[in-house]
Amino acid sequence: MQVPFRLLNALRLHTEIGLVAAMAVAMATFSATPLVLAPLAAEFEVSTATAALFSAAQLGSFVVGSWTAGRVVDPSRRLFVISLVTLSAANVVAAFVGSFVVLVVTRSVSGLALGVLTWLAYSQVFGDDERTGDITTVGPLTAVVSTPIIGVLLELGDVRAVFLVLAGVSLVPLVWVSTIVVPDRTPAGRNRAVRAALVVIAALNIATLGGSAVFVFMGAIAADRYGMSALVISLAFSANALVSIPAARFRGRRRFAGGYFALTGVCAVISTQADQTAVLWVVLCVWGVAFWMAVPGSYTLLAERSRFP
Repeated sequence: MQVPFRLLNALRLHTEIGLVAAMAVAMATFSATPLVLAPLAAEFEVSTATAALFSAAQLGSFVVGSWTAGRVVDPSRRLFVISLVTLSAANVVAAFVGSFVVLVVTRSVSGLALGVLTWLAYSQVFGDDERTGDITTVGPLTAVVSTPIIGVLLELGDVRAVFLVLAGVSLVPLVWVSTIVVPDRTPAGRNRAVRAALVVIAALNIATLGGSAVFVFMGAIAADRYGMSALVISLAFSANALVSIPAARFRGRRRFAGGYFALTGVCAVISTQADQTAVLWVVLCVWGVAFWMAVPGSYTLLAERSRFP
């Protein structure tokens, strides 16, 4: 019973609790995606492929927010608060909207807010390995807890209840509004990218986006092909997150990042071809370990292949 409290105390030693809470909210929102995909398709009477547009809109806006925020705004407490309130409002609207098009718009707004929050968090811990590790690890830790809760909500209520809970959770980090440090914006010269580094970046993007696309549909696959309930599916995703934690915190040298990415591809193929529930559980667990061994390993490879990492 004391493990969560000890973990929270450990995080407080290195990282502002508001930043950690904001990243937990982001992970809870994204971990809900594969679980609510099939219910949303049924709710709005659209195909699963069409329903996935809400995920694409959210992820696309997230990328825009996280990549461009640093170019147009400075980190600030005000931006932190605005992003959280916007995220909560988007979830409230999503809970009551009657049009699928409007739902997609709300998820786009949600993704933008999540992107800004993620950029804010990493801008405050950049260069500090301990604090960066705290921010990175809170993702799988949150998924372990949030996915079963979402599964229970879907079993007891409907998909709209999930959005209402996310709306409330989005306001929790406001209790610990962090002191945001504005980084030095002294202009610095840029170095031309090394061709080998560009290849690594391209491969990393392709592998990550491809894996994410399959993972989003995993909830629908588990329900349609394996006949799993929302609660059982959520527990499988929780297991995926749980086994990912040691891989995310691994301190040794991560060799063969490409091999780990290839393993995630094998897992994706098996998940769509097998017909045993136990196989899906194993695949999800192996996928989690392989992914979190691959991504940091890819960044290490990128640094080795870059002239100015």
